[in-house]
Amino acid sequence: ILQHYGVGVVAISKGAEIALAMAAFLPQVKATVCINGPNIVTGFPLTYGDVYIPGIPYETERILVSETGAIQLLYNFADPRRPEHEASLLPLEKAKGPILLIIGEDDRSYDSKTYAKEAKARSDRFGKKDVRVLSFPKAGHLLEPPGSPLCQVSHSPILPLPVMWGGELKAHCAAQEICWRETQDFLRLHIVGPSTQSKL
Repeated sequence: ILQHYGVGVVAISKGAEIALAMAAFLPQVKATVCINGPNIVTGFPLTYGDVYIPGIPYETERILVSETGAIQLLYNFADPRRPEHEASLLPLEKAKGPILLIIGEDDRSYDSKTYAKEAKARSDRFGKKDVRVLSFPKAGHLLEPPGSPLCQVSHSPILPLPVMWGGELKAHCAAQEICWRETQDFLRLHIVGPSTQSKL
């Protein structure tokens, strides 16, 4: 079954970075949905077989602390558009299947809008035309399945202070409804196929 259909990958945040790397280097990945993630390797390098991609460095001096003591990581990484970070870009043009990039424009954790714009531009430049961007104004970082409450700030097990995620209630919740539907439709189309009948 796996050989016939392939694998669909859905991931958010740092997981979306890993998902894009899987899409680029694993031919079994036939469709990828990345929610508010970078198009670059961040922090630590990525290694896979003979592949080595350096991570762009953290710039901890650029972390912003709010009046409530929560931190905003939006500017935590060096600008991936700088020439010296070109080696850290994920080669999305190698992906065997389509990619859907979902963005909350009020993301306070990653500069997701810039990452998606750059990912799409690179893909177009290399002739990969099946990268789509779905963007939601006033939606935050944690775009989760419908019914999940908006989480604007929460604790992180690896950071000393709470982290800001962003998002405005109505816009964020509406985005979650649309994202869930779009993700399911995308995977049905590219993994299962429109003509396949369920045997359940």
